[in-house]
Amino acid sequence: MGRREREAVASVAERMLLVKPGEELVRSAVTAGFDLWVVLEPREPVPEAVRIERVFVAGPAMAADGALHGLLTGLVRRYGIGQVLCGPGADDGARGVVRRIRQERSGALWRDPAEERLKDPIGLRRLLRGSTQAPVRAEEAGTVRQARAAAERLGPPVVIKSSGPQGGWRRTDFVRDAEGLAVWAKTAVDGTHLVEELLAGPRFRVQTLSLGGMHHVVSVVVREGFAGRARTGPNAISEIRSCVRELLDLAGFVSGALRTDVVLTREGPRIAGCSDGGL
Repeated sequence: MGRREREAVASVAERMLLVKPGEELVRSAVTAGFDLWVVLEPREPVPEAVRIERVFVAGPAMAADGALHGLLTGLVRRYGIGQVLCGPGADDGARGVVRRIRQERSGALWRDPAEERLKDPIGLRRLLRGSTQAPVRAEEAGTVRQARAAAERLGPPVVIKSSGPQGGWRRTDFVRDAEGLAVWAKTAVDGTHLVEELLAGPRFRVQTLSLGGMHHVVSVVVREGFAGRARTGPNAISEIRSCVRELLDLAGFVSGALRTDVVLTREGPRIAGCSDGGL
């Protein structure tokens, strides 16, 4: 790829449209260096860091009548925007519109080549073998019988992640004992499985924005149901942030949004999984 082609790819990746993002996400995107367009709720304060001509207002009704789809599609086409993200203020209607636009324009929008590897449970576990974290005990299996044997070797409780016949990871099962494993084996179907130890501890969701290989942590939020167990100090949060940044560096993740689930175990933070950071 020549210099001009690299510059063109970089410019597409840098242009970002944020839908009802909230102050924190806007601030992080500006700090990261993204070229921003923003869609806000009515009466929501206009971010000072975004040029006024790039700020648009869309109420909830615009998602239902198709106006939001038209607005976002027009902006993406007109300005060559490469990334479209939802913020915490986006409702289900707005998220559905963004999801539709991503599908319709999948060939034109930016997607970091490392993203699929990070979102694939097996690819993630293989990648983490090169990290400084102690590895999560996990085994790959191609049949139900192999997965059951792997679960017995690891010893319950375990997590079993299974792919569907058309690809993609369609289900995650938590197996807590031998009886639960027998029940799982009766209903499971052959295919690709990943069996891994159940990580014990409070679970955090880490939202990141990356540009040019520099990773900015937008937020570290304890997941629902773990708040009472998440009495953590600044050192623990710092370790969580560091392990996520290390993962993104290992993957060669350059530009985009990602959510990473991290479990704070007694031995320190461990990566549980990654998902799309823009929906």
